[in-house]
Amino acid sequence: MSDIQRIVENLDRILPQFSLDEPLPGLAIGVVYNHRMIYAKGFGVTDAENGEAVTEHTLFHMASVSKTLVATGIMQLAEERIIKLDGLVSDYLPYFQMADDRYRHLTIRQLLSHTSGLPDENDFAWDRPEYDDGSLERYVRGLKNYKLQGEPGQAFDYSNIGYEILGDVIAKVTGLPFEQYMKKKVLEPASMQNSTFLKEEAAIDTLATPHVLGLQDGYGAQVSRIFPYHRAHAPSSTLYSNALDMCNYALTHLSGSRMRREANAILEANSYSEMWQIEASTEYGDGLDKMGLGWFMGQYRGRRVMSHMGRDTGFRSHFMLLPDEGMAVLFMMNADYIGGKVLYSAILDVLLGDDVPYVRRSLAHHLSQVTMVSGVDAAVREYNEILESCPERFLVLEGEFNAGAYTLMRGGWLQEGIRLLELSAQIFPESSNIHDSLGEMYLLAGERELALKHYQKSVELDPEHGEGICMVNELLQSK
Repeated sequence: MSDIQRIVENLDRILPQFSLDEPLPGLAIGVVYNHRMIYAKGFGVTDAENGEAVTEHTLFHMASVSKTLVATGIMQLAEERIIKLDGLVSDYLPYFQMADDRYRHLTIRQLLSHTSGLPDENDFAWDRPEYDDGSLERYVRGLKNYKLQGEPGQAFDYSNIGYEILGDVIAKVTGLPFEQYMKKKVLEPASMQNSTFLKEEAAIDTLATPHVLGLQDGYGAQVSRIFPYHRAHAPSSTLYSNALDMCNYALTHLSGSRMRREANAILEANSYSEMWQIEASTEYGDGLDKMGLGWFMGQYRGRRVMSHMGRDTGFRSHFMLLPDEGMAVLFMMNADYIGGKVLYSAILDVLLGDDVPYVRRSLAHHLSQVTMVSGVDAAVREYNEILESCPERFLVLEGEFNAGAYTLMRGGWLQEGIRLLELSAQIFPESSNIHDSLGEMYLLAGERELALKHYQKSVELDPEHGEGICMVNELLQSK
């Protein structure tokens, strides 16, 4: 059996089961192996209420994976000497101002690497979308009342705002609307013929519907009343693409990053050296925690990985390149609450030679589902049974337990959220964050003594937890 046959058989065995095991409406997967697209398939449905089957042609909102294309566009303009990576943003956008004189020192490189000191956007206005050509410039002009939250160039701090500014730079130095430049210079040269940054150009009959976690009828996918689109956020978020196009995008970068320039390359080889050079570090997680220019970098089982994940209301995505191996893995989901680590780890393991028996399930999602359907006591019993019989089938991530508890809380199930966190505290006894969350939820429930107990435990586990210290002092003073 050839390597490709083995890989395809493994993926065909584990991916349909993953799609059924998780409360997930739809999923699309793309895989490149040895510089060849070998897998592009869909699973599940485009809409949980009345959708069609997801295929390799189904378009998904790619969220922050969009940023890698913006970085590509910026590198093209740097090659052409239209911009300088260390040039000042204000030189390209004379109307760009902030209520903080330090903005004058912001560079293109700092925006690309999230070291600008800019805050992040906390309201994407998905419920108030704009569609006109002037949206992006209006947004950048509207930053005049913002202040930096850190010194430019000093530390990593993820900022979607920085990428909206970069998109406006692309528009102004080229004289083209951002989306038009990206289509002409990035999407079309990369053979992404069905992809677009403009929602109006996305074929409506192939566009997946966003889903959030619903709690009214158990635990599962619920169609989102909000579709995440706003033209001001096109650079940071609104690429619409499918598995086939994203594989072509991967092949373009894998080809171009070789020492010799290939015919379909959209960047010169030395641009990759600069784009994939470590600029800053961050606790981004999963071992892929070094920042380049628009890409997160790290290693998986000793292999270099360049990646970016995406998550917006109703959608989640992940894009990974292993340039030294000529491999790429990508997935897109029309749900925002399923973690991606279990999925991409399993696929990468298959590519690297393993016969993977299954994609491990998220223990947090599984126990949250049991909690909603049968109650917390049943979830505790289920957890104990899993420990005895099949712990290897589940991935145990603290962050997913915490996120699941807050999902329950926001859905009106505060006591269930608390009980899930109490179970989480047994699983992660050294977690300051779990106890901090318990403090917050007990306080919301009016249980001030229990809130104080858990805030104190949170500070005991992390003596530098400033917010926890403030809450302990506040609760003690009010006794």
